[in-house]
Amino acid sequence: MKTQIISILIPTDFSDLSESALKVGIAIAKRQNAKVTLLHVVDLLPNLLPTQVLLSDNKEVLTRMEEKLLGLSEKIQKDYGVKVIVKAIEGTPSNGICKFAYEEKISLIVMGTHGVSGVRDFFIGSEAFKVVKNSSCPVLTIPGNWQKTDFEKVLFPVRLRPGILDTYFYARPIIEKNNSDLILLGLYEQEEDMVEDEISISINKIKRQLDNDKVVFKSEMTQFKDFPAKILKLAKQHEVDLIILTANLDHDFKAYFVGPFVQQVVNHSQLPVLSIKPVKINLTKMI
Repeated sequence: MKTQIISILIPTDFSDLSESALKVGIAIAKRQNAKVTLLHVVDLLPNLLPTQVLLSDNKEVLTRMEEKLLGLSEKIQKDYGVKVIVKAIEGTPSNGICKFAYEEKISLIVMGTHGVSGVRDFFIGSEAFKVVKNSSCPVLTIPGNWQKTDFEKVLFPVRLRPGILDTYFYARPIIEKNNSDLILLGLYEQEEDMVEDEISISINKIKRQLDNDKVVFKSEMTQFKDFPAKILKLAKQHEVDLIILTANLDHDFKAYFVGPFVQQVVNHSQLPVLSIKPVKINLTKMI
């Protein structure tokens, strides 16, 4: 199974905090030869936007933002040689990002965990997770203080859930282009002996694929109650540049297998997190 990253969506509010995500997104686009869209979501709620209450024509605001995006895209073209499409839309940030990504069949969203909230002054972690949860494509979240643009070492936690091999197949182009070393981390609770055996089977499947792909890797198993805390601790300990998560939100699993697991890692990680959801979602509730 061969996957490609052919289109990357980078939401921005032009803040310093969103600069890290922009740099990472452009670097990935160069390595993957992917097209880039810069998106600015204009949230025109009067009670939140006192400086724009007097602008009665929303089109005027959108035009101004598109002009600002064009200026940024020209700089990117000059500095990095990457062709960029720009778009300013009206809506709430997370809904606007997810709707645009779905309609345009985007391969990957690269966004900051702070500083991407349209014309608002903040973009808290919970908003970033809304995009991870509702997006039709994988989402790479970048902390505002992140400086690197490549991923030399990657942490790949493995839990008992469907789609784990699909997660690797999607991430494979990123791993290949960065020549990344991979750390497979099997996670299970102490009393779950049968789960440990099943996770070992899953890890062995991935190992065979990694051998075929000639990816350098090592693996380990760990027993722990607080999986998000363990992942973040090991990521720091191993000095990884990227955490890859299978963000399957099916509610058939225990609580730590569902949203809260991914949410805690995305919200608290000081490293980039690539959240890959193997199932498509229904956007009708969001639009």
